[in-house]
Amino acid sequence: MLNRRVVVLIPENLLEAVDQVADKEFSSRSAFIRAAMQHLLDERKLAEKREKMKEMALGYQKMGLINLELSEEGISNEMEEIDRYLDTLIMGENN
Repeated sequence: MLNRRVVVLIPENLLEAVDQVADKEFSSRSAFIRAAMQHLLDERKLAEKREKMKEMALGYQKMGLINLELSEEGISNEMEEIDRYLDTLIMGENN
């Protein structure tokens, strides 16, 4: 991978905080900044996935309600047919 040099303006107090962490936990300031940038991009991607999952879950909930209504409607129709059938059995076909 090709690395490119970029110039970024950073407030002095933020740069001091970055340098403190970079000195302790990273090989360089650049390594810290790369890691921080990658972390931010990963978090953003994760947030987008979570949002899509939330939208999908809402869609599944809506479809669940629609399916429930359809099945209840179907059961209602079937119950009417069953009642007619039982009446026929009890009363006979001619009545």
